[in-house]
Amino acid sequence: MKTVLGKLPDDIATLKKMVIKHASIADEKSRLADELALKLSELEQSLSEEKEKYAALQRLVFGSKSEKKQVVNPKQELLFNEAETFSDSPEKKQATVTVAAHERKKTGRKSFPANLERNEILHELSEAERACPSCGALRPEIGEERTEELRLIPAKAVVDVHVMKKYGPCPCKDCQGTECSPVIQAAGPAKIVPGSRFSNGTIAFFLTSKFVDAQPFYRMEGILSRWGVNTGRSTLCSLAISAGRAISDLVQAIRDDIKASSMIGMDETTVQVLHETNRSAQSKSYMWVASGFKDGKRLIFFHYHPTRSGNVAADFLKGYSGYLQTDGYSGYSRIGDSPGIVHVGCMAHIRRKFYDADKTSGGTGEAADMLVMIAGFYHEEQRLRTQYEHNELDESTFLAERKRIQGPLLEQMHEWLLARSASVAPMSGLGKAISYALGQWDHALHYLDHVLLTPDNNAVENVIRPFVVGRKNWLFSNTPSGAHTSAGLYSLIETAKANGHEPYKYLCYLFDALPMAKTLEEKFRLLPYRLDPSSY
Repeated sequence: MKTVLGKLPDDIATLKKMVIKHASIADEKSRLADELALKLSELEQSLSEEKEKYAALQRLVFGSKSEKKQVVNPKQELLFNEAETFSDSPEKKQATVTVAAHERKKTGRKSFPANLERNEILHELSEAERACPSCGALRPEIGEERTEELRLIPAKAVVDVHVMKKYGPCPCKDCQGTECSPVIQAAGPAKIVPGSRFSNGTIAFFLTSKFVDAQPFYRMEGILSRWGVNTGRSTLCSLAISAGRAISDLVQAIRDDIKASSMIGMDETTVQVLHETNRSAQSKSYMWVASGFKDGKRLIFFHYHPTRSGNVAADFLKGYSGYLQTDGYSGYSRIGDSPGIVHVGCMAHIRRKFYDADKTSGGTGEAADMLVMIAGFYHEEQRLRTQYEHNELDESTFLAERKRIQGPLLEQMHEWLLARSASVAPMSGLGKAISYALGQWDHALHYLDHVLLTPDNNAVENVIRPFVVGRKNWLFSNTPSGAHTSAGLYSLIETAKANGHEPYKYLCYLFDALPMAKTLEEKFRLLPYRLDPSSY
């Protein structure tokens, strides 16, 4: 210290210069330290974001696709703590557990459906086996034991030869040369595809195999060849297109009735069309789906379009007035602001963002708190909906109870989002989830206003799933015409499924009855939501 002080000058002005210089150096060091701290913070944030992306990619490639929250079974720890758990300590003896009464479901094999054909095969002992070893008399029959086994009969091809008799004019002199003289002929089978070599039921089988069981036509071609029927996939495609034209009036009726529904749910998914004008084979096209109600029955409409433009949905909804429920895709935003339309959000998509953030953090972050709140919200929704569907609540009571119970839960979640929006890094998984939720929140609240609305758009996503499963098998459509045909057939089949029809049985009935219908009203009686599944 004396050495340092001894070096200091005695001149005050010089001392001031030295102090100012050292203060300037200290300020510069402080500034550099702040810059380094800020840069370090940015790098740490960037590293955290990259780790989240890497974890998300790992989960996408290797992880489970289910979004169910994995809850650890509280009894699992008992595997390693049996001695402590079940020891005879006083504390353990004083604990009591109340178990709610319940009915136990009967276990065992399920019976085969009663409507299946049954053939009785009798198993008896010979007279020699029944003979008494003492007196030789036959043992009396005292009962029987029955067992059932299912025997599948492999498919076989049968050719039905329709013979249409022709009748000439009567040989009597009164018929000769009169209008009674032309040749007449018995009518042949009414066909959904006139001139086809295949029966209506066979065409129904082809279409069910593809549009319900996701069987591509090239596989069907191989199956038919094993049965000895050589039919190319081009023939199968032509049959599908012809059947699609035959049901076009029904598909249009489904579209019109959906547009008259008080609520519509919409979604879209990709499809590849190989041969489309001015577009490469690798271009993405889209299958749009709309769902609505007619007299309380669900209707489904598929619509193909080359683009994902919001104009596609806008054209479909032109003139519509009611509730529109969608995910957060921006293409729906402008439509949601149209006069007469109330845009309803999707809680499932909000939850999905927090689920991803929770998985990325390994279940240790705050996203888990939101997932717990959403789980409680859905529990109450299911309880209320069950009471309504069991006629324990009428419509007005259901809506009032839902607002009374779910309103505060939604407010609690909203307050949680606002409280964390300022403190959480915007580009983190949790930050993105919060930002998305706040952007969709006003739309999500609208679900409380109508009995047909649910918290999410899952019903439409479930409807689009069979198409997605089919797409994984047949991969693409060859032409736009094929894509439009697929849309129409999916519309009819999925609407039939939604209204309790077995698809193959319904198509068989429809294809036999539709050619006989002479007016639009007669055709519309065959719509799956106007036809009772038990009536045919």
